[in-house]
This record gives sequence, C-alpha cells and structure tokens, in this order.
Amino acid sequence: MTLCLDPADIVFQSFHQTEAPMPEWDADIPHWRSYVQHFFQANGETLSPQDDQVQAWVTSQERASFSDMIAALLPRLAAVIDTARVKTVLMAHWTPDLHMGSSVVNAAIHQLGLRACLALAISDRGPDAALFALDGLNDCLAGKDEDGLLLIAEQKSLMYASKLMAGLQPQNNACVCLLNKQQRGLRYRGLRRVPLAQWSNETLMHAVGQLGLAKERLTLIGPAGRLEAAHAGVRSYASDPHLLCAAPFVALRTLWEPQRDYLLISENDNGISLCGLAAEEGPR
Repeated sequence: MTLCLDPADIVFQSFHQTEAPMPEWDADIPHWRSYVQHFFQANGETLSPQDDQVQAWVTSQERASFSDMIAALLPRLAAVIDTARVKTVLMAHWTPDLHMGSSVVNAAIHQLGLRACLALAISDRGPDAALFALDGLNDCLAGKDEDGLLLIAEQKSLMYASKLMAGLQPQNNACVCLLNKQQRGLRYRGLRRVPLAQWSNETLMHAVGQLGLAKERLTLIGPAGRLEAAHAGVRSYASDPHLLCAAPFVALRTLWEPQRDYLLISENDNGISLCGLAAEEGPR
C-alpha cells in the first residue's frame, strides 16, 4: 500500500500567542539566564550580555508553545482521524520550543487517546525537517495498513539573539497532516536531495522523472529563489518563508487542485530537498 496525503487532511494556523506572561514569572529570570548561559557553554561559546534576551523571552506578549498550538489544531481533524489506525506520530520543527523539555508528540497522543504509538521528533534539522519527517513516516509505515500523523510547529521567541532568526522572522505557527494507507488523496513518491551547487532546470526535471511525476500536470511549491530555475512552462507557487518547516504543506493545502502532481521543495545544509506527491498510481 502507498502512503497518501489528502490535502483536505492538512490543517494549519498562525498564532499571536497561546499564553500570556505572568508577573510572578519575573522571579524565574535568573534560572532561565543560567540555563541559556550553560547552553552556550556546552557548545563552546559564551553568551554576551548584549545577546541575552531572557527577560524579553519571559515577558513577551507573543509566547506560543508547540503543544498549545498543536492542541488547538487536532480537533479540526477529529472527523477524519481513526484512532485505531494511527500508530505513528512524528514531529518536525526548526526553531526550539517555547517550553523546554516538553514532549509534543506525547501530548498529542494523550489528547487523541492513541495507543501503542511510535513517536519521534525531527528537531533543529532546518527548513526541510517536515519533508524529512514525511519520508520517515513512509519508512515507519512500510508494509503496514496503518495511518500516521505529521506534526509541525515553529515559534519566534528565543532567549538569545540570533541573526538567522532575525533574518527569517518566523511566525508562531503549527500544521498537522494526517497520512493514510487507505489510498485517499495524493500518493507519496519519495524524497530526493540535490546539492545546491547543482541546482538547475535540468537537475530539477531529472528529479521529477525519478519521482515518477507527470511534467504536463506538475505544480512546484517552494522558496521563490529556487523556483527561478524551473522551466517557464511549469506551474509554480512560492511558499511563505516565515512559516519555515510548515511552508510547503500550508501552500499545498491552500493551492491544491485535483489531478495535478506536486513537487514540494525546501533547502537545508547546502542541499535542496524534493518531495514528490502524485495524483494517482500507475505508470507515468
């Protein structure tokens, strides 16, 4: 059985906040300052006073935790989630969670009342973490008549200054995708990695052929800068860079049209990740 993703089974939302700061939290600022200082030391660096954002992190009016955001989305998929079929839950994110040490996958499993689940998190990989997690779900469900959940979340509040995050300007956002083995929706055709230095229309079309996608009904979804390599005749849509890992899935849900194949594009670590989703099975 082929792993499938029905775009109707994707829910997403951006959040201003999921919790308001409390005055009594100010007493915890020394604790969190010590935490982040030791975090830097463990990585061979020193947190400078000008890069210390602990007080702003504690008092921010835009605090949003992964568990809270995911919990708000799960009821919107309740009608299509068969809890007896879901045995694998994978989480993907790039930014760190607001709540240190919490297990988002376990919280989702508890909320849904799932039993005997495999639960994993793809953490801090980069913007292609969700595509990597989707390929992991395909591996986990290989040979099984089961469904799986892909959870994606990002948040903007950090305890330290980050030039990378300042440039990305991430939104607090979450996305949940139900993957099924009931042959409903787009068929997953695999994940390919292409070196950034080799990115071109020729390389792109070669990957399309490897993934078994039909060029005449192909839609590309990815970063605007990477879509420039595509042939002028290919339909393409730029994903929202501020959504980070969830960006291609949010775009797929928003732009999906029947009887079209999709190539989801993301980049990370001097490489480009390509995820193929086909409208139907069979030879191409």
